[in-house]
Amino acid sequence: MGFQNASMNEIAARLGGSKATLYNYFPSKDAIFLEVVRGTAESQKAEVISFLEQQFPGLTENSQHRVDDVFLELQRSRDDISSTLRRFGVKFIGFVCSPEILAIRRLLIAESGRSEIGRFYYESGPKKGMERIAAFLLMAMERGQLRQVDAGMAAAHLRGLLESEVHERYQLNVDETISEERIVQAVNNAVEVFLAAYGVK
Repeated sequence: MGFQNASMNEIAARLGGSKATLYNYFPSKDAIFLEVVRGTAESQKAEVISFLEQQFPGLTENSQHRVDDVFLELQRSRDDISSTLRRFGVKFIGFVCSPEILAIRRLLIAESGRSEIGRFYYESGPKKGMERIAAFLLMAMERGQLRQVDAGMAAAHLRGLLESEVHERYQLNVDETISEERIVQAVNNAVEVFLAAYGVK
């Protein structure tokens, strides 16, 4: 229905309770939306972080199962940085292009001009996820896998490259589905460009 058209009456009706009960928990529709955003931000942050590190407390059992295979792949110390980034990239793009994440981002973009919700979401989710990606890249630099640069800048460039070929098209609903082959090709292109800029000669 969209944020503007979703009334407290409609929300209460779908929950199967009364509007008075709903107001006992949330003082306004904005407060409900903020809680949805907070939960989504925390979920997204946990997913992205888990792609890059071994210890990730606080994940639900369901989230843990979803990322176990990613963790096992990324922790292969014998692998080069290219293989690690490609595996991460495929999982990352599959996640940010998922219907749930696309839907919440569309709502956030629409509402961020009228409230602080967009800022809250960024601080709670994407910013923290980017900090952890930067930490992973910094470790790669210290191991001599990447050249020494500002890790935060490198993380921003990596994310931009990974999203460049596919994310906008799905955010704007130009394409309705994305194939595994398309994701893999886009990620391969992104990692190739990233390593051309940040790889060790």
